[in-house]
Amino acid sequence: MYGEVAIAVNSAFNYLILSFADKVCRRPAGKWRLLGAAVAGALPVVVFGGAPVPTAAAFLAMIMIAFGLHRNAALKGAGATLTAALFAGGLLTVLNPSEFGIGGTAAIFTSCLFASGGLQMLAVRWRGAEEDSAAAEYRVDTELEWFGSSIPISAFADSGNACTEPLTGAPVHFIAYRSVKEQLPEEVRFALENLPGEGVPDLTAFPPEIRARLRPIRIRTVGGSAWAVGFRAGSWTVNGTEDARIGGYIVLTENDAEYPLGADAILHRSSLIHLKERGSTDADRS
Repeated sequence: MYGEVAIAVNSAFNYLILSFADKVCRRPAGKWRLLGAAVAGALPVVVFGGAPVPTAAAFLAMIMIAFGLHRNAALKGAGATLTAALFAGGLLTVLNPSEFGIGGTAAIFTSCLFASGGLQMLAVRWRGAEEDSAAAEYRVDTELEWFGSSIPISAFADSGNACTEPLTGAPVHFIAYRSVKEQLPEEVRFALENLPGEGVPDLTAFPPEIRARLRPIRIRTVGGSAWAVGFRAGSWTVNGTEDARIGGYIVLTENDAEYPLGADAILHRSSLIHLKERGSTDADRS
């Protein structure tokens, strides 16, 4: 009876860590396949104890059954499984049910609950880190020549930004107001900070000499639509390279606007084409 309980407990924990690996590797193995791998990994450990050879054999059996024999899938699954096992082991060392006066069957269920919750949070963070890594390919350093100042701007090319200027269809980019505020003339800052919150912006509030460079921009979001002031981009280049210029209009957003990867600007999705072309050119040169 004791052996059956030990196999069941070990299988439950194996299933939890394999489920984590299955999620983060994005290769759905199916619940029954994971369960079979969990039991196969538990049997040698319970029968032969924690000796190195049976433990290694149990781990290899789990990986092959859960993720198959494909080299990349098996290696990625093995890495994620080891990470989950170490994380869950450390978590249960800190949050030991016995420290809370819980014992017996209740301790086993509580441990499973702690491990499941902890691995779920780790999976969310893991996927977030992978997404940040992929998104980093679309983060670039740019230089904006504006109102007599050269302003370094870290920008993120967003495939979801399809905003355009209504009359010309020119792309619209977004820059955090905080990143350019100090370089703007006082009259422009005053006009921006005192625009009404609703309706089409009154461009006559801005100095006469820059009105020809302004356009009212309609911005549509999930929460509705609103109007903003668009400034013609002027001289805006990627990494200071003249053949990688960013055209269109700029809309300045609120001070508390947060952009991906800590960027100061969101580029129009058309910029993705130019960035990919630039990356291909750089690769060819190297």
